[in-house]
Amino acid sequence: MSDWFPVVRAWIAQGPLGGVLDLVSSADPTRPLVPGQEFTLAMTVTPSGGAYRTYGYILGEMLGDAVVLGDLQGFRLLKNGRYATFAGGTEPFTATCTVTVDAAAPDGAMMLPRVVVGLMPAQGDKLIPCSGIEDQGFWVRRHSIPGRALHLHPGGRAALPADTGHGLRRTGVGIPRRGTLHCSPDGTVTYQAPASYIGYDFFTCTYEDQDGYSVRSDVVVHIGDLALSPGAMGALRG
Repeated sequence: MSDWFPVVRAWIAQGPLGGVLDLVSSADPTRPLVPGQEFTLAMTVTPSGGAYRTYGYILGEMLGDAVVLGDLQGFRLLKNGRYATFAGGTEPFTATCTVTVDAAAPDGAMMLPRVVVGLMPAQGDKLIPCSGIEDQGFWVRRHSIPGRALHLHPGGRAALPADTGHGLRRTGVGIPRRGTLHCSPDGTVTYQAPASYIGYDFFTCTYEDQDGYSVRSDVVVHIGDLALSPGAMGALRG
């Protein structure tokens, strides 16, 4: 599964019997999900030692309200909300499902898959489970605007146009600690650096899409030649 991204691994051992559960995703957990996105989760249960059955579960109550699991291939949805599969004997088994992100999911909504692997040593025996384990999680972000860095001389100025190229409109700006901002009627924001300051400054711009969802983007300002000012970082913290 070289084209898949690992999400979580769980394992259990009971004497000579054991089992390993691997949950992988077609979506990269290090990148945000967007509303309406679909991707696939695949769970492989690998038994060892010859237990009657080795079970794998995704705890549905831990997935949050931002996603829906469907197209269950090898999974069974239990009454307690868990998605279950199992391998018998010593042969691994892989189950898959499709994950759909809710079109109305808010920014910052999380999906953190928690899994359990368990052994049934012999038919009719009580299940021996491991504790619930989670590792990689997913989060939702409707828009992602990269931060910006401005490099200015003391007293210099720079203008940020209203059009971001992302179909968003600027709805607000934060107040910088050192310089000043001027907002033009057309939405352009102009930063004016102090005339006698060398160091860093920063402020935040807020944008909104046509549906009213907002996103923030940070602007960091480098003023002067910071290599000649060892106290620049201290001045920023102060």
